[in-house]
Amino acid sequence: MSEKTDQFVKAVYETVVQEGLHMYKEMYEEEISSSEVDLYSQAIHMYQQMNAEQQRLMMHIIEVVMVDTVSHVFGAIDGTSPLTDSDIEATVLLDGTDTEMELQDAFIGYLQDEDLYP
Repeated sequence: MSEKTDQFVKAVYETVVQEGLHMYKEMYEEEISSSEVDLYSQAIHMYQQMNAEQQRLMMHIIEVVMVDTVSHVFGAIDGTSPLTDSDIEATVLLDGTDTEMELQDAFIGYLQDEDLYP
């Protein structure tokens, strides 16, 4: 794997997963007005009724979904996971270097190396 690929997958993890989790946690801990009844306000209300262990588990589930989604998207764009019913092939260049067959493996390797995802 190239150094650029490693830097890219780490930056995507930090941006999508870590910053996303922080955003969700803040959103779920905010007070909601009684007039709000949309899906997010219902989820926020549910989260606020949970004990600390249940809240931790919910955030972990959200993290798993985010990590799996990033991994799947990387596989689709680097060619390791074909798209259903599609012959389209994507190419990602990082500073002019092709990342074919690298992004998903580098992402999973980063998670394992940093012990971020069991």
